[in-house]
Amino acid sequence: MRVSHFMWAIVTIGVAVALFLLKHKVQELEHQLVAKRSQIARDRGAIRVLEAEWTYLNNPERLRRQSEEYLGFHAPQPNNVATIASLPFKTPSAETAPTVTFEPPAQSQQAPSTTHTPQFHTELQQPYLQAAATERPSILSVTYARLQRLLLPTAAGATTSLERGSK
Repeated sequence: MRVSHFMWAIVTIGVAVALFLLKHKVQELEHQLVAKRSQIARDRGAIRVLEAEWTYLNNPERLRRQSEEYLGFHAPQPNNVATIASLPFKTPSAETAPTVTFEPPAQSQQAPSTTHTPQFHTELQQPYLQAAATERPSILSVTYARLQRLLLPTAAGATTSLERGSK
């Protein structure tokens, strides 16, 4: 009889400890749930701010102003539009002469009497091309690329020794 009371006491203590641990686990999970919900609310607020910023940055009027200011692009003018007939055609050489030649269409009577040549805005292209030819990549970008190749060879497009051997 004494042994059965002892067994019941051990079972009761074991169940009490298990319930105590279960209670604390549930409380911990509830705290995590509250933290996740508050993080979701903060992320949704950040998403709303980013969407508003994206809408502002993609405003067509703002983009037009900036393209004029920084890139030199301007709104299309009627004198910037040309017809195919007004473009100069390269005369083919004897070696590369195609069998079919292009003949520009005849001018219709509705065409304007004065023709305008298109104006091209190329003043920004030359400095950009010269700077791109002389600039070298920064040491940070080179180091980053080498680390990426070393640590993640398949992501950077490199082949492993196994792949090289199988080719």
